Amino acid sequence: MHKPAYLKLLLGILIGISEVVQLMQVKTWWFIQNVNLIFHEAGHIILGLFGDFLGLIGGSLLEILIPIIVTIHFLRQGHFFSTAFGCWWLSTAFLSVSIYAADAQTRILPLITRDITTHDWYNILSQLGLLHYDYLFGSFFWTMSAVSICLLFYFLFKDPAIKIILIENSKT
Repeated sequence: MHKPAYLKLLLGILIGISEVVQLMQVKTWWFIQNVNLIFHEAGHIILGLFGDFLGLIGGSLLEILIPIIVTIHFLRQGHFFSTAFGCWWLSTAFLSVSIYAADAQTRILPLITRDITTHDWYNILSQLGLLHYDYLFGSFFWTMSAVSICLLFYFLFKDPAIKIILIENSKT
């Protein structure tokens, strides 16, 4: 009778655990990384229309902004399971930006340009005179990823169908 709710609960827990593991290992899952990369690169082009610096920061900005917009849309609609899924996506985006920002000084991450002079966060933080704080920026985005995981579980358990099965199972 409640099979869809159990599937939603199982999927939500699995993506949540998956993201916790990624967060602890400071690694991202390859598939969603590619989705995030599309929005990242689009951000450079779209925001680049408004100036070089906005084009530079636009990659990470749009990579984070798109999952935020999607998550807020689902939240406003009252679709809590979809909101939880959006929080998972947002967490992956924050983690990806965290890894990239923390790499600003060392620049050892492989870039699609294969040219370390095009490292976004090196250039952003260098222009702002904040290059020595790359790990602080990385830590901030890592923390936001962790917050997004907490929100994932909050909205997962706020879903009405999941609440019903949890309440029914707690009575037995």
